[in-house]
Amino acid sequence: MTSDATTPPVLAETLIARYRGLICDLDGVVYRGSRAVPHAVETLNQLTADGTPVVFATNNASRPPEQVGDHLRGLGLAPRGWSVVTSSQAAAAHLAERLAPGARVCAVGGPGVALALTEAGLTPVRVAELGGTPVEAVVQGLGVDVTWTELAAVSRLAESGITWVATNVDVTLPTPDGQAPGNGALVALVQTATSAAPHVVGKPQAALFDLSRSRLGTDQPETLVCGDRLDTDIEGANAAGLDSLFVLTGASRLRDLAFAEPPERPTYLAADLSGLLEPALPLRATSPSHPVDLWTDAVPRMPRAVGNGELLRSVVLTAWAARDAGRAISGDADLWAGIERELGLLEPAHAA
Repeated sequence: MTSDATTPPVLAETLIARYRGLICDLDGVVYRGSRAVPHAVETLNQLTADGTPVVFATNNASRPPEQVGDHLRGLGLAPRGWSVVTSSQAAAAHLAERLAPGARVCAVGGPGVALALTEAGLTPVRVAELGGTPVEAVVQGLGVDVTWTELAAVSRLAESGITWVATNVDVTLPTPDGQAPGNGALVALVQTATSAAPHVVGKPQAALFDLSRSRLGTDQPETLVCGDRLDTDIEGANAAGLDSLFVLTGASRLRDLAFAEPPERPTYLAADLSGLLEPALPLRATSPSHPVDLWTDAVPRMPRAVGNGELLRSVVLTAWAARDAGRAISGDADLWAGIERELGLLEPAHAA
């Protein structure tokens, strides 16, 4: 059957059309500090307007969800169709399933830690309030005012044998001025002073994703995760049995993706969140349509073209195929930065 000029074109299915709900990271995906990532707010507003619910799942445990929500609304995000889930809430949910209602839990970190425990029906106790009254667990999350005294208390409590829950173990935290020590750095400090090991609930563990998916009310095949960190967002999505979209607007870069092992490889790839509204191009192990010789020390100059999304996908697939076949590919940072520039990708967050 032939078509004429009046026949409307067949539109390719957008990526998000394959899913009923989105779990989205924040730092490096939606914003960097006080500034929105380009195309993020517009894309999310279109998704929620079209009826796709979004849960923002963050490993940053320091701020309460409402404060995070205020930040998002201040960036221009529409007021409805989304919610925020933090690793503090995942920690509180984990303990609420195991402790009696009202159980006393030592809370170390920002205000989000204590609030999450209260909302879960537990009794948060700050280190300064401990005295001689015992607690049944300790939750360690990020806080800009965490002191040596508090870290020493976590060490003492964990060594005594009570449950020690870490909201997350991200070693770094993105800030407008670059990377800063994250909760993982503080958890590691405590671990050097004790023989105990924490139970971690944040990414890349599945608990935060499971809590987010329960908020969405979606099954695993209906849920997509979007993130910028391979070792937390993408590895966690894979651990939780969820498809994922990796965006190049935050911590992990194209070179990191090229060298990623299978547990950290995403289902899809895009320059930024607007990729959700473009045709779905899974990162399957197929023959790339634009082969690029990445296992040499020189990469040909790549043309600027409308098909840069497909070219980007081909670069990654070629790198994975080469590495999986045991062939070496160049790890030169300048070379990979040049590829990103040729593809018109955003500069790394620290250079933004």
